[in-house]
Amino acid sequence: MTTFDDTGMFDLDEQFPGEPAPPRRGRGAVVLVVAAALVVAGVVWLLAVRDSEGAAADQMTVDLLTRQGEPTDEVAESVVDETGIDPTSARFAVRTEAGQHFAALRWDGDLCLVAVPDGDVPRVACVAPSTKAVVTLSGADGARVRLGADEAPAPDTDDGWRAAGSNVWVLDAPAAG
Repeated sequence: MTTFDDTGMFDLDEQFPGEPAPPRRGRGAVVLVVAAALVVAGVVWLLAVRDSEGAAADQMTVDLLTRQGEPTDEVAESVVDETGIDPTSARFAVRTEAGQHFAALRWDGDLCLVAVPDGDVPRVACVAPSTKAVVTLSGADGARVRLGADEAPAPDTDDGWRAAGSNVWVLDAPAAG
């Protein structure tokens, strides 16, 4: 059986007295400086991303959402639970055969169009905030309701779209036949 003597194994520095000791303090300082630089760069990046998202949300304006709230703008708590909208931002947009439609914002600033059919589950479609944000919901019969930001292009009236209020357009269901 062979055994190894490991005495002195960890004292290799002492075996070469003429060699300079490795700089341990300098290496630690470099690691700390690099770590601090990474933290600072991460914070700067997060602030830049937050500012750019905030700027996009600040630029989006929807005239319908800026008007004073009225009793007709109230949505049921069940609608809020199903759709995730901010109930204080909800504004009645239009009533069609598919039910009531509301313009609203989500808590993260997304622009939403909510359809609340009579006796059915509400539906919602949302888009990220932008100056030309447009969101459309289609009904089972083929009718559509469109909500757009103030700077969003209006749909082509030659295609059958009609204005139904500020920022809202409706495309009636195609004729049966």
